[in-house]
Amino acid sequence: MTAGRDEAGAVGALEDEITLLARTLEAVQRKRAYPLDRAAYLLLRLIEAEGPQPVGAIARLLLLDDSTATRQVAAMAKAGLVRKRRNPADARSFVVEATAQGIAAAAEMRARRLARIGAMLEGWSEAERRAAAQTIGKLNAALRKSVEG
Repeated sequence: MTAGRDEAGAVGALEDEITLLARTLEAVQRKRAYPLDRAAYLLLRLIEAEGPQPVGAIARLLLLDDSTATRQVAAMAKAGLVRKRRNPADARSFVVEATAQGIAAAAEMRARRLARIGAMLEGWSEAERRAAAQTIGKLNAALRKSVEG
């Protein structure tokens, strides 16, 4: 299987950059003293954006299997970041909602991340920042689509 020269070059460059980006983001996560791990932060941001969710919906939206989402929710509930309550749409099930502690921790983490990213991109124009956000968003959508099949 041989791709065209230009395509192989662009795809190869993307593969290199994505690999390096993943490694660098892992290093940043290890180096920073954030109040939450990435999994808890993503789950709390999801609840903030979408409202209380059943565990199955959390799993689907975060591209997790149900057992992983269940374990994450249990650990976060034990830490006081979320709680389960009866689903108002179906009293036989539960939804997960953020606690005040969870909301505060996610807000603190977001503020720290925004400050760090803002400082890191200090020399970038607003147009460059928006273009990067749009391109990364497009990449994330393509990645999600490839995972969802």
